[in-house]
Amino acid sequence: MKKILFIVFFVINLYANEAYFLPEDANHLKEKIRYEILTSKESIFVAMYNFSYKSIAKDLIKASKNGIKITVLLDKTKVEEDDDEVYNMLSEANIKVILVEDKKMHLKMLVFDNKIAMIGSLNFTKQSFEENIDMVYFTKDWKLLGKLKDFVAKFE
Repeated sequence: MKKILFIVFFVINLYANEAYFLPEDANHLKEKIRYEILTSKESIFVAMYNFSYKSIAKDLIKASKNGIKITVLLDKTKVEEDDDEVYNMLSEANIKVILVEDKKMHLKMLVFDNKIAMIGSLNFTKQSFEENIDMVYFTKDWKLLGKLKDFVAKFE
């Protein structure tokens, strides 16, 4: 019985965790992010230091129009330096955008429905997807999701 449980646990975790290395996996990663955004049922939390990739912003706006609660955490200094068009797009779409100003907000993560998380070094910029060497990891690890849920709750 223990052997069967171990095999089931292993198989579940095999499909629950995915790693992407950029720029090689850029197209697959874009598809994965889009899929997770557009199939979310309740909420999406985004914390992104540099966010200028309009197609991801458009997918978030579409999800928001479908009733998904979206919260985006951005670094205030970075937004002000870049005259951030994505910030304006999200704000105009009535998406909750929080600008962190007391410390540098350098996170790069998404949490979908408190069930799957994306973490890594990737910023949401075309350069990050096309030129940079970055890594992104998707996980359903319940321990990490619990910690992320506690973190997200600070901003809701």
